[in-house]
Parts: sequence; C-alpha cells; structure tokens
Amino acid sequence: MNNGNHSFKMKNELLAEVYNHMVYGMCVTNSKNRILYVNQAYTKLTGYSEEEVKGKDPKILSSGLHDKAFYREMWRSIRQKGMWKGEIWNKRKSGELFLEEISIYVIKDQDGRIKNYVSVFLDITERKKLEEQLKFLAYYDNLTKLPNRTYFYQILNETMKKTTDTKSMCAVIFLDLDRFKDINDTLGHGMGDQLLKMAAKRLTKVIGSHGTVARYGGDEFAIILHDVPSKFTCMHVANKIIKSFSNPFALHEFEFFVTPSIGISLFPHDGNDAESLVKNADSAMYHAKQEGMNNYKFYKKKFMKKSVDRLILANDLRRAIQKNEFHLCYQPQFSCKTGELIGMEALIRWHHPKNGIISPNLFIPIAEETRMIIHIDQWVLKQVCKQIKDWIDIGFHPPKISVNLAMPLFQHKNLTSIIESILSETGIDPSYLVIELTERIVMDNPDVALENIKRLKAIGLKISMDDFGVHYSSLNYLKLLSPDYLKIDRTFIKNVLMDQDDQAIVKAVIQLAHHMGLTVIAEGVETEEQYQFLKDYECDGVQGFYFDHPLPSKEAVKYIL
Repeated sequence: MNNGNHSFKMKNELLAEVYNHMVYGMCVTNSKNRILYVNQAYTKLTGYSEEEVKGKDPKILSSGLHDKAFYREMWRSIRQKGMWKGEIWNKRKSGELFLEEISIYVIKDQDGRIKNYVSVFLDITERKKLEEQLKFLAYYDNLTKLPNRTYFYQILNETMKKTTDTKSMCAVIFLDLDRFKDINDTLGHGMGDQLLKMAAKRLTKVIGSHGTVARYGGDEFAIILHDVPSKFTCMHVANKIIKSFSNPFALHEFEFFVTPSIGISLFPHDGNDAESLVKNADSAMYHAKQEGMNNYKFYKKKFMKKSVDRLILANDLRRAIQKNEFHLCYQPQFSCKTGELIGMEALIRWHHPKNGIISPNLFIPIAEETRMIIHIDQWVLKQVCKQIKDWIDIGFHPPKISVNLAMPLFQHKNLTSIIESILSETGIDPSYLVIELTERIVMDNPDVALENIKRLKAIGLKISMDDFGVHYSSLNYLKLLSPDYLKIDRTFIKNVLMDQDDQAIVKAVIQLAHHMGLTVIAEGVETEEQYQFLKDYECDGVQGFYFDHPLPSKEAVKYIL
C-alpha cells in the first residue's frame, strides 16, 4: 500500500514537473470557466502570475479583435465536439498583442458533467510574421510592393473564371515605360528603382478598385481590369494612364518625362487562357511603341505576325553581329559655295544571308530596344576610324566623317572612354570625326546630353545636331549644347519648292544657325531645283541622291583622290 502511494505521489510529481516545464502555455479552469491553474509557460507568455489570474475568466487576455460571433462559434464547437482548435489574438499584461495557436479541451466526470476546461496554446506571432514575409516574397514585388508575375497569373485566372460565370468581359493591359533603360544606365539603378516605385503609385491610383496592377518584370507592368462592359472602358483607362504620366517625375534634383506604351487584350475575344491574353497584350504594346510610344493599341491578329517577324529579326541581328554581316557606306557632303567635298556620313548596311539587304529603318529600332545598338555603334565607330587610317596610310586626305550615335551609347556612362579607346587603338586624330545626334536623343535628357557633349568636344570631336526641328526643338538648349553643325531634315527639303511653311522653316534654320556660328547641312537633296534653292539662301552644305547615293568605301574613295 505504501509502495502504491509512493508510486502515485511520484507520478503526480512527474506530471507537475512536465506541466510546469512545457513550452506550451496551459490553463485549467473549472466548469464555470474560472482559472484554477496555469503553468510557468503561461505566466511567461502572458506576463500574468498564477496569483493574478486565479479565479478569473480567461477572457482577461482578450484583445478585442474578435467579434461575438467568433466566440459563439468557438463555444458551440467546444460543447458539441468536446474541443476547439484555432488561432486567437490575445493581449499580454503589458498590452502587447500576440497571436496564439490554441486548443481547448473539455474534461468530464464519471457522470458526464463538465468538470474542467484545459487550454493549451503557443505564441505563433513571429512564426506568422515569417510566414507572411515568405508569402509576400512569393507573391509580391519587393521594390514596388505590387503583385508579382506569379500572383498576377493567379489573379488573372480567377478573374477569367468569374468572367466566364457572369458572361462578362475582363481585360489585360500590358504597359512598358518608354526609354526607361536609358535612364537606368545613365543615372544608375538606384534612380531607376525610385522611378519604378513612383510609376507603380501612379498606376495604382489610376486603376483604384477597378482592377489589379502588377509588376510583370523590369520596367513592365501588367494590369487586370474587372467587369469590362466595352472597349470604351479600356480606352478611358488607357487615356487616364497616359495623362497621369504627362507630369514629370521628380527625382532628387532631376525631373524626367517618362511615357508609357500600352497594349490591351480582351477576354474572351483575344484569348481563352491567361498566357495568350498576356502575349497578345504584349504584342499590341510593342505595336504602340513602334508607332511613336506614349499611346495605346488594342490587340489585332496581324500584330502577332509582326511580333514573330520581329523576334526572328532580333535573333538574326544577334547572329549578324557575331558573323560580321554589316558593312558601311559613305554619302558625300558638298559645299554649296565651292562644290567641293566637305565631309561624308557613314551609314550602316546589313546584308542578310537569306533576305538580302535589310533596311536600317527595320533593324535599328530593334537594335536600340534590345541594346544591341551599343555594340553596333561601337563597331561603326571602329570601322570608320580604321577606314580613315587606311586612306591616310595610302596618301589620301579624307574629309570629316559623320557617325550617328543612338541613345543607349550616347547616354552610356563610359561613352568618352569608349571613344578614346577606339581613337587610341586606331591612331586617328579626333578632328576627323563628327558625332551626329538626333534632336530626340539630345532633348530626352538635356542635362546628361550637355555633359556628354562637353566631354566629347573636350577630346577634339565635332558635334552635329541631326533632324533639327522634327521633334521638340529648344532654342535655349541649342545655345547651351553649342553643336558645330546643324542638319536640316529631309522632310523639310522634300517639298521645299511647293510648301511655303517648309520654305519658311528652312530659311529660318539657316539664318538661326549662321547667327549662332553653326555650319548648316541639308540632307535629302534630290533635284537641281532644291540644290539651287539652298544655295540661294546660303546653306553651307548638302547631301542627297542628286549628288550621289551612299557608296561602299571602294567607290567613295573617288571623292578624296
């Protein structure tokens, strides 16, 4: 008997030891739900000692975050099933909220009457935070806090299902920030990231509760519009987006105007699955970008063929760079006063092994978009310098050669060192080169352009402003940039004899340039009458088919013999 009592005592002591050293908080109440016992884990987790809570209702920990219906359902389960398990937000003695994972059990006597309630709980606040963080990383973009591509497709599939059930429409809007890469490369990824965050806020504000904005990747955003009654709704939203981007983005001491190119596809008309809708919206977006950017296009089947052709051409272009399928032609420039050769413009040509000559109008935009233009422009610069060196070595006296630079290389942070390296490698004096820049390239970011032009002129290069007056001229920046040459675009020369406006523009540009000490060259001269008009108004130089087409170096050499 004594051994039995001793064994029972040891068992109770062991249970008490386990009870007090459990990591789970435990609370035992009587049938009226008044606290009888709590363990050490309970006091550690809640901040209350056993003396402070004994005889009280466990609701002293209540956070107030759960409504009456929540507790009614909890007690219904406890009475009917004898237990309840779930998560409850409670409050420590300090007032700090914590989330607990809790199980509540009913203990009955031999007669089936409720004797005690036992609750076992664990603080899962930190675990829950970690789960939420992992969920956020899995479904949201860390930079913009928008849904990421994975979550976007999940939402789109759910939206499509609801749309099918209600026999309505939804839309996918695919948006790309025009020339974002140039800002990123010029001012750094930090500034680029800030711009993306600001763009995300603008888009979210425009869309509001009518849809979901996601960051698809890079500078691309994807938007889902719910319950779309007609195309007009999409048009309205697209116009609101474009308008919201008409205001500059202020980043530190800089202001940028960044425009969106937008493509739109509709479900179920433009695709039966999420991937097709996005692909078609992307195709429409590219078409919008090709037509001048800062606009929107709805998907059409013909766009997809153009997208496929573009993809094939982009792949061929990569191969062309590797296999050296390019060559240069040189178009001569002549003085209007003396008729003498005053320069040449180097123009790239691509001889495709299957498709023959590919127009620069086709492959240059793709090269710019894919950044391959940086390699191509460097190749052109090096080939021109080598050609100048070859001519000099055989005793010729080549004129200045104009080389066009696209925006990606012109705004490259290492532009000056790249050109200096090419000049050093080929042994060419920089005075032989004229760097030609279009007005759009310069005016896209005038402050960066001004700095780069200063550096280029400092090493002895001449600068020519091409396409002047075609885009958005700024006479103030023209003064600050101080180019050496001003080129009148062929669009003004084409109808200069018949269009009085074109005549006025050409005359004004020539007078303006001369007042600023600049040399004026007109391009696209095709007739004797156009040439005579330019001579009469004292244009300095001309180039065009009237004099000669762009020629391979072996034929162009006849002008410098």
